[in-house]
Amino acid sequence: MDGKRTEREDQFAKVSNVQILNERLHLTLAFSKRYQMSTAVCYLRLFMPSELIHLRDNEIETVIIKKFSARLHRSLRNIDTVIQINKTDYIMLIADITERDCKVICERIMGSISDTYTIDNNYFSICSSMGICMYPYGSKDPVELKRLAKAQMYEAESLGENGFSFNKDELNTAAHRKVLLENDLPYALKKEQLYVEYQPHYCLKQHAIVGAEALIRWNHPSLGVISPGEFISYAEEAGMLNGLFFWVFEEVCKQIAHKQERMLKISINLSVYQLLLDSLIVDISNILNRYSISATQLTLEITENIEIYTVRKVNEKLHLLKEMGFTIALDDFGNGYFSFSDFIKLPIDFIKLDRDFVFSLLKNKKHKGMIRPIIHMAHNLDLQVIIEGIEDPIQFVEWVNLDCDIIQGYFISEPISYEALSVSVAEIEERIGSGFLSE
Repeated sequence: MDGKRTEREDQFAKVSNVQILNERLHLTLAFSKRYQMSTAVCYLRLFMPSELIHLRDNEIETVIIKKFSARLHRSLRNIDTVIQINKTDYIMLIADITERDCKVICERIMGSISDTYTIDNNYFSICSSMGICMYPYGSKDPVELKRLAKAQMYEAESLGENGFSFNKDELNTAAHRKVLLENDLPYALKKEQLYVEYQPHYCLKQHAIVGAEALIRWNHPSLGVISPGEFISYAEEAGMLNGLFFWVFEEVCKQIAHKQERMLKISINLSVYQLLLDSLIVDISNILNRYSISATQLTLEITENIEIYTVRKVNEKLHLLKEMGFTIALDDFGNGYFSFSDFIKLPIDFIKLDRDFVFSLLKNKKHKGMIRPIIHMAHNLDLQVIIEGIEDPIQFVEWVNLDCDIIQGYFISEPISYEALSVSVAEIEERIGSGFLSE
């Protein structure tokens, strides 16, 4: 209960800060208009040290943010305004300023906030990026000023660490796109712009399609179809990952509830954010019961993060999910965190080799010999191996010879709708079988 209450209070604080910001902005612009002065709207984002992101140490993060905010306030004048609008983002209103003087202030800000932070004899360095849009020549509209400043922040980010960038007449297209995605994502679920596609899994031993991975897609009204690789980081920043997971989980259950000629096992990505939820097991069980779906019809793909799986309640949840009947797959094996000794403690059925890891081995003849022992070691632990990203016949034959278990990629099939998946299974099997398995 305390966690939920704190979350509501944090949300209320964010709303209050945005209201204060809008009031200050309207007042500042009205004052600037009356006395014919310029005002700078600055959008600043800080980026936490990678070691803290990896450790997920919220206490140290909180201390850093407090120190960061204090330095930021000290770098501004008394007549300026700074509002924290979320955990990492700030908007500053610097009134009665020329662009030249604003640059001096921004240089002072970036120099101050980028200095090393000392906490309990540990030293941390953080990075930040800032975008600036000037009133009145950048824009006279309050909403547009904020949007342009944010877009310019992305422009500054693309130019390097701890920099700032002023809005000019022409903005970077990529920066505009980022702002549009970040601003529109919270409405994607409400406006039914999200949907699920499925990429088939082909079993080399059975010579058959045995399942598929569920992949979320966003049909943006002006940008078209957007893959999760482009918008999932915004979902994380907005605290939407749990909501997206349960939406995908229910959408998959709803679709497989319709009878099909052959039962295919569907894989769904499960992140550490869901594993930390106290209500995860209950919420999942309720959805399964709602659609009369058995957990044995689903695979949950977890990400490589050995630290989080050593947490007792997370480890217990994984075992409970396994006991419910779910198949558990470890995604992106080979990106540097896991070793095979870690599998002994976890209820894993499959490992999915990291695509970049695999292809880096295949490109290097000296390293290529490492792949077969990895697969054999997995088999000795009763684990099956999935390889994704297979796009052509040569790659397919190579993995057949390496004794891989399941193949996924565009050579098998591109991601398709559930309806298309149901009618395409036989065609895919015939195409692959007639072309390669007869050789």
